[in-house]
Amino acid sequence: MHKQRLAVIIAAALGVVSAFLPWVTLDMGVLGMSMSVSASGIDANDGFLSLALFVVAGIFAFLGADRTKAIEAGNVKIVTILGGVITLFMLIELFRIGISVCGFGVYLSLLAGLAVLAVPFVIKDSGEISMPTADSVKDEFNEMRNN
Repeated sequence: MHKQRLAVIIAAALGVVSAFLPWVTLDMGVLGMSMSVSASGIDANDGFLSLALFVVAGIFAFLGADRTKAIEAGNVKIVTILGGVITLFMLIELFRIGISVCGFGVYLSLLAGLAVLAVPFVIKDSGEISMPTADSVKDEFNEMRNN
């Protein structure tokens, strides 16, 4: 399997797992007793949305006739858009829940969304890994627009 596909699938799988991890962690003390409350993303409907977005991103990264080649141009568009939507959604969740009580699952989901967004720009069609420059990102967007 091509490195680009594999990286997106791994990031999407981490995003799926993060929906089941704690999204809210609250430690409080009442009358000398300490109590800890935790809720996963699946406990609220927000976790189902992130779970669905990661599953769709993983499916589009997997689709294609030849899996030894990079993700097809049409699927790269969809994967990149999904990565952006996931990242934006998780940033909104981070501030909606509150940074001080966010659990590990929110942060992992945010990082996985960033990875899904960035992988097509970092891992090229040839399989080489390089940091994107402004010109290379413009070229990628122009290539996506033309296909």
